[in-house]
Amino acid sequence: MSEKESLLRHTQRRVFVTGIISAAILATLAWVGWDAALDAYANRLAEEIRQHYTLKLTQDRQVWQQQAERLRAQIEFMRLGELPSEERREHLRAFFTAQGEYQDFAAVLVAHANGQPILTIGCYTLLLKGLSLIRAKRPNRHVKGDCPGEEAVYWLTHTPLWLGKEGKGLALFGTALDHSYLTRLAKGRDHLYLLHGGRIITATGSIDHGLLVSLGEVPKRTDSSLLIALPIDSNKHMDGSVLVVHHTLDPLLPMRAVLATVGVSALAIFLLISLVLGNSLRQHLLRLAALAKGARAFTTRFTRDDTWRQSLHLAQLRTDEISRLAVTLDRLMQVAETRQREQLIYRQTLDLLDEVVVELDLTGRVLCASSAWARVCGSDGDIVGKRLTDLLDPDDVPSFEVMLRRLSVNDKLQASTRLRLITGQVVRWLEIRLVRSPESRNLRGVLRDVTQSYLQEQRITHMALHDALTELPNRVLLEDRLRVALRLAARNQSKVALGFLDLDHFKHVNDNLGHKTGDALLKALAQRLRANLRVGDTLARWGGDEFVVLLPQIPSYTAAQNAAAKLKAAVESPIEVEGQEFHLTFSAGFALYPDDATQPEQLLAHADQAMFYAKAQGRNALCFFAEMAQKGPSKNEIQLQQRLAAAVREARIVNHYQPLVDAKSRRVIGVECLARWTDPDLGPISPATFIPMAESLGIIRELGQLVWHRALADARQWRDIGLDLRLAVNLSKRQLFKPNFTEELLANVLAEGLSPQSITLEITESTALLDIESATDRLAELKAAGFRLAIDDFGTGYSSLSQLHEISADELKIDISFVRRIDKPDGERLIQTIVGLAASLGLKTVAEGVEDAHVADKLTDMGVDTLQGWYCGRPMPPEAVVDWVRQWPQQSEKQGVR
Repeated sequence: MSEKESLLRHTQRRVFVTGIISAAILATLAWVGWDAALDAYANRLAEEIRQHYTLKLTQDRQVWQQQAERLRAQIEFMRLGELPSEERREHLRAFFTAQGEYQDFAAVLVAHANGQPILTIGCYTLLLKGLSLIRAKRPNRHVKGDCPGEEAVYWLTHTPLWLGKEGKGLALFGTALDHSYLTRLAKGRDHLYLLHGGRIITATGSIDHGLLVSLGEVPKRTDSSLLIALPIDSNKHMDGSVLVVHHTLDPLLPMRAVLATVGVSALAIFLLISLVLGNSLRQHLLRLAALAKGARAFTTRFTRDDTWRQSLHLAQLRTDEISRLAVTLDRLMQVAETRQREQLIYRQTLDLLDEVVVELDLTGRVLCASSAWARVCGSDGDIVGKRLTDLLDPDDVPSFEVMLRRLSVNDKLQASTRLRLITGQVVRWLEIRLVRSPESRNLRGVLRDVTQSYLQEQRITHMALHDALTELPNRVLLEDRLRVALRLAARNQSKVALGFLDLDHFKHVNDNLGHKTGDALLKALAQRLRANLRVGDTLARWGGDEFVVLLPQIPSYTAAQNAAAKLKAAVESPIEVEGQEFHLTFSAGFALYPDDATQPEQLLAHADQAMFYAKAQGRNALCFFAEMAQKGPSKNEIQLQQRLAAAVREARIVNHYQPLVDAKSRRVIGVECLARWTDPDLGPISPATFIPMAESLGIIRELGQLVWHRALADARQWRDIGLDLRLAVNLSKRQLFKPNFTEELLANVLAEGLSPQSITLEITESTALLDIESATDRLAELKAAGFRLAIDDFGTGYSSLSQLHEISADELKIDISFVRRIDKPDGERLIQTIVGLAASLGLKTVAEGVEDAHVADKLTDMGVDTLQGWYCGRPMPPEAVVDWVRQWPQQSEKQGVR
């Protein structure tokens, strides 16, 4: 009861004061408002009147100017100004009389350029005064005329007039601003007064002498009228000719009536507040209603609308239970508003991403989706309420439904997959990631368009698994299919045949007809061989002119022999390429699973040995490993192996160096070290022959050490004479995985006084990925020691982006097979893809096999960093490197190096 009484007393005390203050405020506001309204009305009306008459005067002056120009044009067209002086005056007077135009102009003057009059019509003194003003170049365009019998203001319009031989003259026209003109100009009930020098010249209707005193005070407002002054000429002040507008105001509500109405209203309100004893309760109800209004406004309006806060503020004007409730409600609403604003920010941020946030039920029906759906998925329709499975490729629906079932039974709290979304004729690859929280029955997740990355990945994968020239599977894909074939053969107790095919004397084709013809021949041969294989067989390009054929599910040894004979017969048939007919033969070696080997590496090695055996037999031969094992190695092969071992032991393997040229500056920046062997009896032996032989004999490490130490010694000699060249050296897989290899290399480099930063170690892509974990650790050691790392023959193996990143290489060397196809669209795209891939990973690119300026320029435009090939220089002995580097600038100018 005490709290209710306090609220009631508070209400009673405030009633009287509120009534008195309200009445005073209402009266003051009424007075101020009435006066302000009248001022605003008068100012607005005065501006409208001023704009109206200013526009009318401007338009009339334009009409007078146009009339004057038209008269001038007619006079010049009729050549009246060119007549002799004795005839000109009469013809001009007759012209104006015939035209009747002098009635529009109260005065006309035609004069020479020096001001001498030729013809005057009207008030002569006015025309001479206007002529003097124009010659004085004063800005006045109006003048007061003192013509006999009248006093008026004239508007002067002048225009140049051609007088023939006398040159330009002047035509002056005066328009009287008299009573008739003001009558036409007046609008409605307005009265117009034309003043000049403070005197009234003319006016519309009778002159109100009561206003003469007020004319000097314009503009002026009274309760019933407005006086507005407008200069006839905008460049003149009140001492010139002035047009005064006397406008009668429409009657407004009198001030007495306004005050009486306000007073009665205030008194009625005061009496009503005083007499009604329930006013305090009404105030409480109003405050409670404000609380309800604020709650409704918060729940129905947008977050940034402060209507709810204003309502709560009304309920907090007093300190009682209602205000405390309003404070509590205000805090709760502020918390809700903050959460809502955070959610809005999250949604707006998500809209910036190329991802769609979705919520699905367990059947795949879309409950809600972010606004990015139309942009990412290419569909403008409303997706809410539809099943996502209705938009998917039918082949992807089962896998998506399996993922939904697993999430529905809580086997997995989150899952992701790739699906194809079909919108119209467009197929998009989407990556969908869904998560289910334990407290919800619905699924939340994101959809991301991965079409471009998927296609890029497919291209890179295809490029990594296939040979760039022939589109045949490469080593990596072959080895994968070989492992699968061996597992199936072990399960089905069948045989697998693996064969190495090496073309005989193919080097002669490249040397005599060029690599372009050789590449075309290899492609034609690949198509011929593939056409003679079964659907499940695999033909792969091993490298150069060497192919590998995988024949799974071979029933017997005889079937393998028949398949090999079929391939041999197919190759021996003539092949026509570029209008030339070629007769080819090959040497082939085959090994069978499980007869010859049970492991993939063993099977490959035995087939390779069988092929070498077939070549040793005089080429154009087929050899199975079982037959070779019975006959043993050939005498020629054993002799060559012995000669190689002796050459390595006696250090007869020499180093040649091929220049590396910066693609942009065409400056020599380094050399690559290449091993060369010339046998005293057999002559030059190709590295493609003795390098694999050294690996099979187990002397590749000794051979690598020999090449490495000589390369360091040559680099030190070049440095001593001031030749700063970067040195690139190839590493074999046996060298790479040798214990303490990094420490040994670093010690050798420092012993020669060289820097590891000036040495690039080249590792083939297949070697780097042979044992990715061990290779990554070893390459990381080499990188930490300061050596630069290059991935050689890039594109002939298979590497993912993550593996390339883990290897931490500095360069990618584009394989020669890609460079040779640069003039073909597919070859150019492959090279551009590799360059873009290297740039995205922060790697430099080196192109091998650059043989002419055209290829060099094209590779430079594509963004390749370094060029290597016969165009830049053939492999040369170390003593020739110095002279070649010094002569290179002159040679490059002769070759047209840009």
